[in-house]
Order: sequence, then C-alpha cells, then structure tokens
Amino acid sequence: MPNRRQFIKSAAGLALMSSAPSLWASRAAAASDDELVAAAKAAGQMKVVVAIGGGVYLDTLKELFFNPFTAETGIETAFVSGSYSERIASLRAMSETNTMQWDIVATTNDSVRAPELVNYTEDLGDCTELSNVVSEGIDGSCLGNAVLFDAAGSVLAYDESAFPNGGMKSWADFWDVEAFPGPRALPNYGSPWYVLSAALLADGVEPKDVYPLDLDRAFKKLDELRPNIVAWWTSGDQSQQLFRTKEVVATMVWNGRAVKLREEGFPISIVWNGAMFDATALGVTKGAPHAIAAKALLNYLYTRPQAHAEHAKRLNYAPPNKHLGEFLDDDFESTLVTAHLPTTVKSDPAWLAENRQKLIERWTVWISG
Repeated sequence: MPNRRQFIKSAAGLALMSSAPSLWASRAAAASDDELVAAAKAAGQMKVVVAIGGGVYLDTLKELFFNPFTAETGIETAFVSGSYSERIASLRAMSETNTMQWDIVATTNDSVRAPELVNYTEDLGDCTELSNVVSEGIDGSCLGNAVLFDAAGSVLAYDESAFPNGGMKSWADFWDVEAFPGPRALPNYGSPWYVLSAALLADGVEPKDVYPLDLDRAFKKLDELRPNIVAWWTSGDQSQQLFRTKEVVATMVWNGRAVKLREEGFPISIVWNGAMFDATALGVTKGAPHAIAAKALLNYLYTRPQAHAEHAKRLNYAPPNKHLGEFLDDDFESTLVTAHLPTTVKSDPAWLAENRQKLIERWTVWISG
C-alpha cells in the first residue's frame, strides 16, 4: 500500500501532467496576479537589477526563475555578477553616495545582520508584504532584512575505502585520529566560524549551544587536530581534488560537492550530523530604483515548487519552497540540507555581526602561525 508521501508525490505528478502548457506554470497565477506586480507596473517599475553570483549558477536561475518572471509579468531582470566582497564594496559606495543602481543584493544567512547589510538593505519586517514567502517558504525564510533563497550544508565527508570496518559518524570521530587515522583537510575560505563550530561539537558541545562561540575552547580543540590537517582548502574544486588524489581521508565539504564525487563513482560517505547550515539570502537595497518590482520578484521566487526541485537536481542546493520534497525522490532529497535541519548547526547572525571582525582577526593569526 502506498504511504502518504508516495500518494502526495503521485498526486503532484498527475497535477503536473494535466497542467498546461509549461512545467513551470504551476502556481504562476499567484505571482502574475500579485498585488506587488500590479503596484510595480503602476509605478513604472519595469526592471529589477540583481547583484548575484554568475556562471552556471546564474544561468540556472535565469532559466528556472528570472526568465519566467519576466515572461509572466513583463518586468525585465538584469544582473551584476561579482564576488561577495566586491558586492559589499559596491553596495557601500553606492549607498554612501546616494547613487544606488541595484534593487536586490545576494548575501548569506550568516551575513544578513552585519552592519554593511543592515545599513544598506531594506527592513522587510516579518515579510507580511511578501505573501508567498510567508505561505510557501520553509521555516526561517524571512530574515528581517532579507529572505532565504537556496541552502546548502557544510558536511563531514570521508573516503569509505579508508575505513573498511566502518567510518565516522560525528565531528568527535573526525578529531579521533587514533580510531580513524589518516590526513584531514578543513576549509579556509572566509567563514571560519564553521570550523570553529565543528571543533566545539567535537569537544562535546550540543548543536543548540554552539552559539555564542566559545573561541578559547574552539581554538584549543583545533590545536589538537592541527598536526593532522594537511590542507586548508579555499575552493570547492580543491576540496574534491583532495579526495580524488587520495591526499585526505576526510574533510568538511559542501554537500553538493560531495554528491558530485559520489556521482563520479568515488566511495564517499556524507555525515549530516553536525553539518553547518549555509544559505543564500536576497535583500532589497535601500534606495533601490525599482523597490516594488524587487519585492515582486522575491515574492515570485517562492512559487512553483517544480522549478525549485529542478534547481535542486541541477545544483544540489535546496531552495526554500516547503513543497520541494513532493517533486523529488527520497534518495535525492536525503542529499539536501533541508532533509536534515534538526541536526544542523545554524549560525547566530546577530552574534556574528558583533564579533565577526575579532573572530576573523584571531583566525588569521592562528592559521598563519
């Protein structure tokens, strides 16, 4: 007998087959008829400029979200690519000279309360103006001055062939070099709080108690493992290559990169216990020339769970539509962070905003020492 989940997925599939004419048309009416779209048009706001990453990521977003938004509303979307630091520098410069050209800026859930973003992005409150975010988003989708878009996890991953009698199950195991011998790697790409959080978990701190970070305790625990860290990776490609060349037996890695290795046939296991929750966040800039249209776009992004599912399949990120899982098989859904939220560590953006600078300074001294 089919279970409830199978029934929901079957019903969703039948609904898809009977919908016309596009796979992505479901729930479109909620977006195209939205009051925000009408208000944007009434104000003559027929364009949204989005500052976000580029490459395959942006191409995918265009195909699944931005181009359909334009097709359904007539509101054009334009894009500015660049690194996070470049975006923040440009955002600050435009804000301070009152020459804002962007409408939406992409950041992260860790950074939304940082002064450079709180000061330069609009307060969305509890997102009641963005009805789809409230009704269709997963818990925590509204971040005050931004909304979640897609999420990932920094997981513990290990080479199964290195541990034929059974592998790691926690960060405590990652630190246990006697029971699980072999060289390790950890990331060093600008978010050291993930590594520090893992150190605290390895030292017995419960996930719910990781924040505020006890830096003395975390660095002391890191000192123990340091002789066994052979690489501090700075890019997703490097984290994968360390496994391919057998330079390490385990590392913290983005879940999407680990899944890609598995698809290549590499014997990798992913441990979600104590994974670090990470997500893109999208905020409306203060002084945005097309602020109403920007909100209409944010609202639209939370519709059409089929598009969210396709996004997840292509990039292994989990968009925030709460119906996403109805369009994915169970095995694939288990590779997404949204299937493991109870066991993930979520950062405290307010604490990071207050302590980020001293944390990074201390990390920089430690990593180079």
